[in-house]
Amino acid sequence: MRRKPMVGTVVGIFSGALDGTRARLLRTTKLGYTVELLESKGTFTKGDILLLSIAEFNFDKKETTEGE
Repeated sequence: MRRKPMVGTVVGIFSGALDGTRARLLRTTKLGYTVELLESKGTFTKGDILLLSIAEFNFDKKETTEGE
């Protein structure tokens, strides 16, 4: 059975250029998270893949607690 994709928001990266941008978690690494942007903002476009530290990506509480 496939898991529901985890979604969250980007914070505190590139001097706030992506603050509040929604992204989908692709994988976790020792350094943080690999995410795919779900919307475009500034020079970043929907579908761009970024490596973020743990502090730069906040999971949406609704998405992580659903089904508990």
